[in-house]
Amino acid sequence: MSKLTRISISLEEDLQKQFDQVVEEEGYPTRSEAIKSLIRQRLVQREWIKGNLVAGAITMVFDHHVHEVANKLLSVQHDFVDVIVSTQHVHLDHHNCMETIIVKGKPRRIQRLVSELKSIKGLKHQSLVMTTTGKDIA
Repeated sequence: MSKLTRISISLEEDLQKQFDQVVEEEGYPTRSEAIKSLIRQRLVQREWIKGNLVAGAITMVFDHHVHEVANKLLSVQHDFVDVIVSTQHVHLDHHNCMETIIVKGKPRRIQRLVSELKSIKGLKHQSLVMTTTGKDIA
């Protein structure tokens, strides 16, 4: 564990009250932990912007009875085996399925995969969670 450094910030009272509300509502044990989380979130965004090696998860929900949706998803995934680490398919109910794709690679390539998936008719929802490989963040 690295050495801790103390910093000090000045905030307007209203901003501080709003931040304290966020700290409480989101369950952070301290303001410091909330600020660390915000800093790390920004560092992850910068990794994606700079084109560093990144990771993420793409989640999709679809009705598997809709014509060819599952086959189209598989077809797109075969074109992106260079960034796909793993997939998981879950049956939510008789009609709806959720598929999660874990990715690792360059942001531009991952975003291209997301675009290809978005273009498939019949998806009810699709979302990308951008994260880090953890190598460049303390």
